[in-house]
Parts: sequence; structure tokens; C-alpha cells
Amino acid sequence: MSRDVDTFYLYATVFLLFVVIALTWFMLALGFELSAVQFNYPASGLSLVVFEPLFPLIPISWAITIFAFVVGIFGSMNEIWQDNKHLKLALKRLGQASVVFFVLILVVVSANYVAWPIRASHSGYQSCPDFTLLHNESFATAWVTDIEICHNNKVDAVLENSLHETVLRANELIESQHQ
Repeated sequence: MSRDVDTFYLYATVFLLFVVIALTWFMLALGFELSAVQFNYPASGLSLVVFEPLFPLIPISWAITIFAFVVGIFGSMNEIWQDNKHLKLALKRLGQASVVFFVLILVVVSANYVAWPIRASHSGYQSCPDFTLLHNESFATAWVTDIEICHNNKVDAVLENSLHETVLRANELIESQHQ
């Protein structure tokens, strides 16, 4: 049996579709690359790298948006066809999947927070002391191969944020100072 659908569901679904398309475009254009760069910093061989523990949230937020879109579609279909057992089963399975998804998110973020510094340490990096490089960033920390880099005022002036381009400029400065 079908019934009239509140236009809210239709507008919300269309809006979420546009959000999914925009986020997917961003992820394909830049998001996956940013995450890969951050993940591979410990193996990069640069003199200075940056650790941002929240970077795994970029692909995770994209996946959450896709998941929310799928749940929204099934929820809207359930509003239209309320007596459909298959839709009710799909929504129940999506509810169970959301619990697994949430646990997976916690595991990935926690593993990155623990594993990245271990990988960096094994690659010869050490974290800069507090109030040296990137002292204005809330979550990002600078990691260097030589602790003296942390106290270099010129590097501090160049490394104004944790963007990859800024990290590369700071590494160019470090290389030019060692020549």
C-alpha cells in the first residue's frame, strides 16, 4: 500500500543527493590524495613532516554521508511503502551496519592516532616539543629528522599551517640551509 509522501522527504533526499555528489567530487579531486599524503609522510624522506590525527576523518565523513544517503533513501521508501517487509528488513540491517560502521570509525581513527607516530619514529622522525613549530595549530604536530629544525625561526615563519604545500616549502628552506 502506498500513501502520499511528505515533501520534506523528497527535498531532504534531493539535498542529500547534491551533498553526496559534491563530496564525491571533492574526494576524487583532492580528498583521497590529501589522506594518502598524510598517511605516507613517515615514508616520504622529508626532513619535516606534519601529523594531523584528524585526517582520516576526511574519507570517513564521505563514507558517513554516503551511508546517510542510503539510509535516507530506504527511509523515504519505507514511508511510501509502509507494509513492505523487505524495506523493513533492509532498514534493520542498515541499523546493525551503522553500529559496525561506528566501531570501525573508532578503530580507524584510534589506529591512526597510535600507528602514525610509531611509523614516524621507526623512520627516524621525532616530534617537536610544544610551543615550537606549529604552535598555533590545535591538532597538528611537526615531526623532524633533526630536533634543531624545531627551533629554527625561519622554518617556523614558513610553516604557518599544516597544508602539504607549506610543508614542502619548509622542507625546501631546510634543504637550502643545509647546502
